[in-house]
Amino acid sequence: PIRAADVTVGSVFHVIPEPLKELGHSDGYLEQKAKAIVLLMRLRPDQLIQAPDRETWSYDGIVAYSKVCTHVGCPVALYEQQTHHLLCPCHQSQFDVSRSAAVIFGPAARPLPQLPIPVDDEGYLVAQSDFTEPVGPSFWERH
Repeated sequence: PIRAADVTVGSVFHVIPEPLKELGHSDGYLEQKAKAIVLLMRLRPDQLIQAPDRETWSYDGIVAYSKVCTHVGCPVALYEQQTHHLLCPCHQSQFDVSRSAAVIFGPAARPLPQLPIPVDDEGYLVAQSDFTEPVGPSFWERH
């Protein structure tokens, strides 16, 4: 659990949803963990450019995006706090956190999926829902 008050401007957290702790390895744990890993960052609220339908998806400048690159599924791991860019070091795709993780460079074809996050009554960040779009590259969802 992470309190919103503990997430400072410019920080980044690599998080995994708490319910995954209860899955056993035979329950598809690794696949679920791979798709659920999240990057949590805090910007100044005035630095976020959000679509009207996503204004409730952040809390006081805190946003959460999938850590799985939409190009081929590598882990997006590097955050540049001055520009608000996330970089996937494998193939150099870059995403703009201040603009809904829009692709600004590289081979990724779509933004990183955003996780809607409010806070609970105790000030902890919680997921409002699951991701509303597929996590990772499109070929993961093909059957």
